[in-house]
Amino acid sequence: MNNTPLYERIERSLTERKSQSMFRSVKTFSDRQSIDLSTNSYLALHDNVQILDDARSLTGTTVCGNLASRLVAEHSSLYQMLEHEIADWEKTESALVFSSGYAANVGIIQAICTRDTEVYCDRLNHASIYDGIALSGCKLIRYRHNDMADLQSRLSLSHAKEKLIITDTVFSMDGDRAPLADIVELAQKYCATVMVDEAHATGIFGQDGSGLVEATGTQDHIDIRMGTLSKALAGLGGYFAGTKLLRDYFVNFSRSFVYSTGLPHASLAFTLATIRYIRKHPGLGQSLLTKASTLREKIQMAGYSTLDSSTQIIPCIVKSKDEALLLSDFLKNQGITAPAIRPPTVPEGLSRIRISCHLGLTENDEQTVIDLLKQWKKSHE
Repeated sequence: MNNTPLYERIERSLTERKSQSMFRSVKTFSDRQSIDLSTNSYLALHDNVQILDDARSLTGTTVCGNLASRLVAEHSSLYQMLEHEIADWEKTESALVFSSGYAANVGIIQAICTRDTEVYCDRLNHASIYDGIALSGCKLIRYRHNDMADLQSRLSLSHAKEKLIITDTVFSMDGDRAPLADIVELAQKYCATVMVDEAHATGIFGQDGSGLVEATGTQDHIDIRMGTLSKALAGLGGYFAGTKLLRDYFVNFSRSFVYSTGLPHASLAFTLATIRYIRKHPGLGQSLLTKASTLREKIQMAGYSTLDSSTQIIPCIVKSKDEALLLSDFLKNQGITAPAIRPPTVPEGLSRIRISCHLGLTENDEQTVIDLLKQWKKSHE
């Protein structure tokens, strides 16, 4: 069976990707002590003892596994508690939890968009947003990254009745922020709806940690908020926050919600405990951003571009795809986990080491990283 045209095409695709230094593989976790610059657990809450204890008390004698799709199995009280907590946190009427952040983006966009909808999408938005757009069959209009003049120019040419602007709030590879106030202003001018992906902002920005929407005061003008229960929350799942009308609509028309098995109760309990912990410790996000600012300045002083990063995500730009792989391997041999990010994940010419600053990093860890980056730069000039 392996000599069929299908397998031949698969083999050609993999061979081509390897030849272009773009081949991906899944890495096995090592128990060896290392400095982890790859984690998205930005607040280092994944092994927080208080959160784990609180999660155990929430599950009690409840089954910790999962049962079936939420529309098939009985609705868990933990789901109800978690969605109420998220809605209160986001200051919205309601919330809906999906099985992952990817499922949330795909399911939301697939449900609300039709062939009559024009979607204005930042070029650097997450792949799950683009997949949802493709699945919906709507008209995609991409605008230059964070370029409001380009977005306005494209909106001004539209005759569509339904217009949706979608943007990440914090961009996962460049670490910069979307100009939400400007986007909202354009949306109001051209009668468009706004959807944001808060995956890398949730838990970090805003007085209450709910995200960049809160931090920029744009809550009343953004209809669809998507967030993740992973990343800073260190759990599993994704969510929508907004009106009850939209929640009801997604329960009925979002295929990734309708046809996905519900999350395990243990995961729901952990996430609920984590959100409550973050709300009781509102300084965590600012502590992270301060730490990231210091680390970013040191990386720049070591001779690396960090683009327009202003968050905990710090791109360390190198000359080529091959150098990104070599630098990642060099750091790994020194006990540092730092992933090489190459095309097609990022544009050609912008291969990098993606550094995730997190509250688990010590000053000694940071200095070790800087010293090794300087060493690499000196030997490869």
